[in-house]
Amino acid sequence: MGFLDILFGKKKKKTLASKDFKCPNCGKTVKLDWERCHNCGVRIKSMFRKKCPKCKAMNELNAKICKECNYDFEAEIRAAKKLQYRCPRCGYKMNCYMSKCPVCGVRFG
Repeated sequence: MGFLDILFGKKKKKTLASKDFKCPNCGKTVKLDWERCHNCGVRIKSMFRKKCPKCKAMNELNAKICKECNYDFEAEIRAAKKLQYRCPRCGYKMNCYMSKCPVCGVRFG
C-alpha cells in the first residue's frame, strides 16, 4: 500500500491469508501465511485443512489436488477466470466472440 493509496482511501484487497484466525492449540491470533504459531510453535499447515467438495476428504491447506480422489482444486479457479460469451436468446455458451449464435442464428450487434 503506497502513500497515494492511503491519501485517497484505497483499501488493500482482503484475502484469506490476511484474515485473523485462532490457533486451536493455544487460542492466540494467527494468520494463514505464517509458517508457525508465534505463541506455541504449532505449524499452521497442520492446524487448518480444506475439504474436497467431491469426496469430503481433508487436505492440506496448500494442496493443488485431493489426495484421495485427485480432484483438481485449481480447476474451478481456472474455469471462473475463463471468459465466456452467452447468447441472449438461447443461452448457448461460447469461448470466443462470434457475429451470430451457431445454435439459434441470432446476430449479435
